[in-house]
Amino acid sequence: MARRFVIPWVLLLALLAVPVARAASRALIVVGLAGSSENEEDFNNLAAATKKLLITRGFPADGIVVMTDHATRDTILQALKPAQGDTANDEFWLVLYGHSGTSMGGVPAFQVSGPRLTAADLKTALDAIPNKEFVMIGTSNSGAFLPVLQSPRRMVVSATAGDAQTDQPRYPDKWVDAFTENPKALFAWIAARASALVDEEYQSDGLAQTESAQLADPVSGAILDPPFGQNMAAPAPAITPAVAQNDENLPSASDIDIQQTHQGSEWVHSAPTDETKRILAEAKAAPNPDDDAAVVLDQQMKFTVEEDRTTDEVVYHRVYIAHEEAVEDWANCELPQSPPQATTRLRIARVIKPDGSSISFDPSKLDRGAPNMTGDTPGSAMVYLPDVHAGSVVELGYQTRELLDASLPHVSEAIPVQMSVPVLKSELEVRVPVGQAYHVVLKNTSAQPAQSQEDDRAVSKWTLGPLAAAEPLPGDAPEQQWMVWLGISSLPSWNEFAAWYGRISNGSDIIDDSIKKTAADLSVGANTRMEKMQRAFEFVSALRYIAIELGVQGFRPRTPAEVLANRYGDCKDKANLLVAILRCMNVDARFVLIDRGGQTDVSFPSWQFNHAICFVGKAPEAGQPTDLWLDSTDSITPFGFIAPGDYGRQAFVFFKEGAAFRQVAGTGVDISAIHDEWDLAQDAHGIWNGTFQRHTTGLADYATRADFRSLSPGQRRQQIYEQLSDLWPGGDLSGATISDVSDLRHNVVIRAKASNGARFLPRPDFPWLNVFCTPERDRPLLLNDGQQCAGTQTVRLHYAAGPPAKLPPSVAITAAGQTLRISWTKADAHTIERTAEISFPKATIPAADYAAVHRGVEDWTAALMRGEL
Repeated sequence: MARRFVIPWVLLLALLAVPVARAASRALIVVGLAGSSENEEDFNNLAAATKKLLITRGFPADGIVVMTDHATRDTILQALKPAQGDTANDEFWLVLYGHSGTSMGGVPAFQVSGPRLTAADLKTALDAIPNKEFVMIGTSNSGAFLPVLQSPRRMVVSATAGDAQTDQPRYPDKWVDAFTENPKALFAWIAARASALVDEEYQSDGLAQTESAQLADPVSGAILDPPFGQNMAAPAPAITPAVAQNDENLPSASDIDIQQTHQGSEWVHSAPTDETKRILAEAKAAPNPDDDAAVVLDQQMKFTVEEDRTTDEVVYHRVYIAHEEAVEDWANCELPQSPPQATTRLRIARVIKPDGSSISFDPSKLDRGAPNMTGDTPGSAMVYLPDVHAGSVVELGYQTRELLDASLPHVSEAIPVQMSVPVLKSELEVRVPVGQAYHVVLKNTSAQPAQSQEDDRAVSKWTLGPLAAAEPLPGDAPEQQWMVWLGISSLPSWNEFAAWYGRISNGSDIIDDSIKKTAADLSVGANTRMEKMQRAFEFVSALRYIAIELGVQGFRPRTPAEVLANRYGDCKDKANLLVAILRCMNVDARFVLIDRGGQTDVSFPSWQFNHAICFVGKAPEAGQPTDLWLDSTDSITPFGFIAPGDYGRQAFVFFKEGAAFRQVAGTGVDISAIHDEWDLAQDAHGIWNGTFQRHTTGLADYATRADFRSLSPGQRRQQIYEQLSDLWPGGDLSGATISDVSDLRHNVVIRAKASNGARFLPRPDFPWLNVFCTPERDRPLLLNDGQQCAGTQTVRLHYAAGPPAKLPPSVAITAAGQTLRISWTKADAHTIERTAEISFPKATIPAADYAAVHRGVEDWTAALMRGEL
């Protein structure tokens, strides 16, 4: 990213007033081999900034040589030759940015194109220059140069100490910052101030410091540690300026961002300009047919992957705030900031107010954020845009650089392109190294990329027209199936993924005696394979679930013995334990990765999993006629049923011969159902008194357990009364009970006593019908997580005298394969029954069928109301 410096008016005036240094002073700034395009850009920016600061210091522009384009040992040594007129009173500065290592014989060397530039080469060249010399070696391993370059007329600062500090140092960046604070300060003060800034940053980031600068002092002949003999509490000692020669060495206005506010302010307020007025006019004229609260006028995303798989993402949004309700979503921005893993640089944060004036955030004030210490969420830095109202335009642009996670040695990105509000224009660009296996896809759109090759990068570019707002609705399929998203992955294939996962999980499936004994104990008294499996499943389900996914443990399961000893684990730990126990029972169980609640795109090899379960293939000869998908994570999924978020997903199963995808399917009998029974008797006053009872199965049973398991007895009674009062308003309820929700062997049963003098009957309560409230739908409807569902409500009425002579007619409605019925029967001389039923065997309803099913539900509901006695 381009590096710019904000210089307040007072400093600009100082620059204009201070004479420059002697015209004979010279400098050489060299950028060596960078290792990646990101590093090369950073080093080039540092070199450019250093030149400007030397000019500010008083060096003549033509006396500063910057070598950034594949410098070689020979070209550098040529530039280091003495110049005509050099004297001992003049200064010569040498600044190196890049990487250092060790050449043959253990000699420290600066890495350049071709043969390396050794410390001995530099010493010979510098010894020939008669000037006072100042050298800054901004590389790793740079401390090894100091003993070689020491001289009574040469001051040398290195970014690191010795030759064991091999990480890319932060010191060069801070050296430029310190130089910027006071371009007239002594070299030693700049070096000491830079070291202090490095210390502050490591402390702020909460990281162990891996670098420590050193300085070779020409006076004492010693190699000093910070602060290099400088009194940092005192004002910075400055150089003695000479008489100015001309004005051509001063920074031009184009080199300076002038801050028109008090020094230290985060915000810059600007008057209306032609540019801001034009942007506002275009924003107000932008189409917004649905009157969304905001409209994204322009969206730009550029994603670059380096050879070392470091990623660089540039994001820019220009958004029109149409209504006040959108302010909170767009005026507060959380940026990833967890150095060194993820570092974000703010490029622009600006509010253009309705009158055309603007408020811009000073990017240099962005909080450095906090390191990720928990392992679950990254650190972040916040930008809060002030004075944003309806009619404003918000502009936000930032660049995030992220190092490759060592625990997942591949790039794997899924970036949403569609947003919660309309996007009028999108420009997307992805750059990946040529010659490496990369998958770059744009999903759920027919747009095709323009493809090219630039600077050893394969480049894909898309320009998209208007994108509708991505508005998730109840009953939607996973977003991966219908939202526009951009995928980038360096995984060559699913086989490669399986091999990688096999390597990191190697040894995690070891079965010791504790697991064998547990399996044997659970098998005692079990007569069938299915009974053994159920006992193992319920045992593991009952263990505590705790998310403890730090580092490689985010991918590698703990050993079964460790999970058993702890009596807790996360999803993959519990799945691994269940697999181990079942294998000890001679059941061929398999470990499975799955995207619970989402959907894995099997055509896009990448990390798309968030969950782990167990798979047992069918064994009809052993009494298991169908495959079993066993999710033991949350302790409330009954044995044999599919947990919510798993059904219909593509599951990655690890078999003996390799891994393969299988689609999670039910057993054919695992229907989610609600069975309600009201048994009511009428007294002499016409008051109905009786009982209510509810049985649940499948996901309905799961939902009931989830609703009630953490409640106290009093809270459970209150919950039951609330639900029943909706079914039969105006009734008096008492005696509410619920069966043991932790007992997975038996379905949950709710009971209560009821009394009501109303003439209308209790209403059916089938939650799947609630999604049919809208008259039309433009996407498929997924009922009950894709699993078939049914409901039955039986109301049995015992009359004190005789029942009505005429009963309402029965109703049978079939719509797109779904069935809704109402039947009336006379059980005896005093009793009639009404049975209301729904059966949805097709849990996924295409958009084309939605209207028919919606009409069927409406007709069924109307028939219930007409049939009141």
